Amino acid sequence: MKWSLRIIITASLSLAVAVSLSLLPKLDQLAGSNPLDAWSSKRAAQLTDRNLVDFLVQVPLQLRIRKVELTNARLSLDLSLPKNAESASVYRDLYTIAQMITTKTKNVNQVWVRVMDYSGATDQASAQLVLAMVADREHGKDMEASAGELSLIQLEQQLQNRFRITYTSRWQQRYPL
Repeated sequence: MKWSLRIIITASLSLAVAVSLSLLPKLDQLAGSNPLDAWSSKRAAQLTDRNLVDFLVQVPLQLRIRKVELTNARLSLDLSLPKNAESASVYRDLYTIAQMITTKTKNVNQVWVRVMDYSGATDQASAQLVLAMVADREHGKDMEASAGELSLIQLEQQLQNRFRITYTSRWQQRYPL
């Protein structure tokens, strides 16, 4: 076989491989496997390590997420409590998280949320726990109203009646009754 024919065949095969590799992402889009589509629809989707960030970006929170862990059927979140945050924003975020987990996922049965005070902390170990909540799917099934539609008292009552909430002395110092 002549060298020129070998070079042409090799170049053709290289071009075919390059074109087929460039078309792979478009095939994913045509197949409808966009991870953002799962969270924007009304139906629940499987939450995994691969789409966890896509899910959390869709959750409208006022507090900043500091740590996330997904293990088996439990999602653990650490939220950072800024110095000027109101109790209403904390309750609204807790309600929103619990509601999104029960309506938008089908494999997460519990969500553990810790609200941490990082002011004056030099590292994560010196942060102080302000509030903790354990929310499970069973008690959060019929959370129909959005957090924005409920008053502070309604949010607090809904959360305390449905889920386990633990307040620390730090919470009571910041938000006295």
